[in-house]
Amino acid sequence: MIRHDDGPPVMRTRGRDPGFSRLLGDWLCLDFVNTVDDRTGDNAVDTLTGYADLVRWGWHAWVLTEAERDQLLAVAEERPADAAATFAEAIELREATYRVFAAIVGEETPAASDLAAIQAAHLTALGHARLVQEDQRFAWVWDDVPMLDRMLWPIAMSAVELLTSDRLDRVKQCPGCNDCGWLFLDVSKNGTRRWCSMEGCGSRAKMRRQYARRKGGAVRLGGGPPLPDAHIIEIDGPRLSEERPHGRNDDSSDAH
Repeated sequence: MIRHDDGPPVMRTRGRDPGFSRLLGDWLCLDFVNTVDDRTGDNAVDTLTGYADLVRWGWHAWVLTEAERDQLLAVAEERPADAAATFAEAIELREATYRVFAAIVGEETPAASDLAAIQAAHLTALGHARLVQEDQRFAWVWDDVPMLDRMLWPIAMSAVELLTSDRLDRVKQCPGCNDCGWLFLDVSKNGTRRWCSMEGCGSRAKMRRQYARRKGGAVRLGGGPPLPDAHIIEIDGPRLSEERPHGRNDDSSDAH
């Protein structure tokens, strides 16, 4: 129930759909929260704009099979009003989950209303789950009925599983360059992961430091002046383009 269990190791991070950002949260509910790019910046972008995006992301994140994806899209065409209502519920769950874990990272008390929203989604999920034996272990399996909120069940389960675990001190928020805000579970051995990805936000922060040294100033991450609009900086001559922190899937590795 934790996350992306059906995908091969490399694809668990990249996801299935190159149109969506990579899955860098290392926990399903955190990957769902991270469907907002540049969340703490001035130009936040929601990558989920409707129910169809929600379904496709569910497939991207190994929550839905291809058959389930196609089936839910077909049901949504027949019941557009219900699909729109489900999408609104999904965004409510996503934002409540974000606020809860962001509060935990900031050593604050999560709002009771946000915890209640996660609890309600969790109880709904349990109503569609059955505990069955598979070989020498037991596992949750979901109802086969094509319910429009099918992709939300494992997300809610993963949120409660993380909240009730002993790993909350490993939940972190990427500072980016005062513009990221993605949440992730630090699964590194020594617990020193700082960025959602080293080649994304980590690289951008490094370039900012180099830029500041070259200009003889100090840019403080999380509060320094912005780079030029074109995001082009000069380092020892060559011009380097500063990548956005969560560019769509590419062939780069996911160094943390």
